[in-house]
Parts: sequence; structure tokens; C-alpha cells
Amino acid sequence: MTSITIPIQMRFSDMDAYGHINNVIMVRFFEDARVRLTSSPIKADADHGIPEDTTFRESIGDIRTVVVHQNIDYKEQLFYRHEPVYVRTWISKVGGSSFTISYRLQEEDGSSVYAEGESVMVLMDPETGKSQKLSEDHKALLDALADEVKELDER
Repeated sequence: MTSITIPIQMRFSDMDAYGHINNVIMVRFFEDARVRLTSSPIKADADHGIPEDTTFRESIGDIRTVVVHQNIDYKEQLFYRHEPVYVRTWISKVGGSSFTISYRLQEEDGSSVYAEGESVMVLMDPETGKSQKLSEDHKALLDALADEVKELDER
């Protein structure tokens, strides 16, 4: 799998006094995309014991994923409208105990990009509250969601 692009329906309450979507709402849009990405079915990979249509979320079971860092670069104003806007999302980096999810808030065809961002995630043991290393199987699942999407400035 590479990146996925999901539609986001704006709510009237997402709009600020200037008629555009408030900057804080972008975090919610990216959260929606993050949940959808980690819940997306992945192709089978017998070498890593990944059955057909499993998801990263299913594979980690009771282990929690927590956000440890986020950033957003705002590129253009996004005004409230009835038509959806789209978030393209993908895994951009996999480390020893963390992984990075990248986002691009855009028109479906990519003709306009409103914001780009990243979330750095770690796995956390729910009993100890401590981070834990990614297993080789988890890394393989994340690699299946990876993409090398060029940043806006590189297009």
C-alpha cells in the first residue's frame, strides 16, 4: 500500500469568524486520517506473518499508540464549504520505537494544498505507561503503509 486519501466533511462549527476553517481544526482532520490509515487493510505478507486484510491497529492489540510530537504547516486558507476536502496520509518514517505519519490536506486531485503535517507516534505499554520498541512484524506492517510522497515544495 502507499498513501491513502480520505474525504473529510467540514462542519459549520469548524469555521472561524473570518469564514475559513480554524487552524486547530486541521489537527482533528489529521487525527481522522491517522485513525483511518492505521485501520486500513494491508496485503498479506507471509514472511512477516501478516494475514490478508489485517490492519496495524489489529496487530498491536492492547498496546496503545500515542502522539509524542505534531507539526503543521499552513499553505493556503481553506474556506468553509459543503463539499469535502481530502487528507492524503502515509507512513513517512519508521524508527526503532517510533514512526511518523505524514499528512497533506488538499483537493482530491492535489490541485490545491491547504496544510501539511506530521505526527510522531510511539507504542506504549498500557500497564507500565512506558514506550516500547517496534517489533519486526510491526515495522513490516508500517512499511506496508509507507510512501515516498514528495513534499509540496519539492513538487
